[in-house]
Amino acid sequence: MKKLLILTLAFVATELPGFAQHSRVGFTAGTVFSNYTVKFDGETENGNSITGLTAGILADIPLAKHFSFQPAVNFVQKGTKDEQTFMGVTEKAKLTANSIEVPLNFIYNSAGNTGTFFIGAGPSFAFGISGKAKYDDGTTSVSEDLNFGNDEEDDMKGLDIGANILTGYRFPNGLFIAANYNAGLNNLLPGDTEDASLKSHYIGIKLGWLLKGKRKSSD
Repeated sequence: MKKLLILTLAFVATELPGFAQHSRVGFTAGTVFSNYTVKFDGETENGNSITGLTAGILADIPLAKHFSFQPAVNFVQKGTKDEQTFMGVTEKAKLTANSIEVPLNFIYNSAGNTGTFFIGAGPSFAFGISGKAKYDDGTTSVSEDLNFGNDEEDDMKGLDIGANILTGYRFPNGLFIAANYNAGLNNLLPGDTEDASLKSHYIGIKLGWLLKGKRKSSD
């Protein structure tokens, strides 16, 4: 067992730098369809999803012949909205939250004759940077900026930890299309919220371009 461990570590130490020489960077832009799930007193409710924008940069770092590590930094617009009519009065509410999201995906790449199919998953960490809560009942209209933090007077926690899965297809020139699903795992309501929770989720559709990497020349 000890000999096997030493051989494995030796392989990683000698081969991984070679794979890393083929690392590539890329850019993405697309659309997200997001929503929030609210739980209160044992009941679960969802609003209506909203459409937002996403854009970012990524790195593709080979780990083995078909596997790569793909961290990214993305701007993501999340939110939810709701509309209800009672006794002739229509109330509208909308919540939007802009965040910087860092997904850390591990990717399997299956090369074909005309391109590469890929699928992967990993954790994500989103940091709230701005947002608004809007309410309108036809006579009264209110719009307030969201405050991010962990205190009871704050509106939403600033850190959203999630799980991300994605799949897509990349053409030989580096152009690719991808879709991902991201589910928030932690409660975004700050303060003492044992009986209530707020969690995010969204579907993203992106176009991207992975630049060609340059292998370092040997001395």
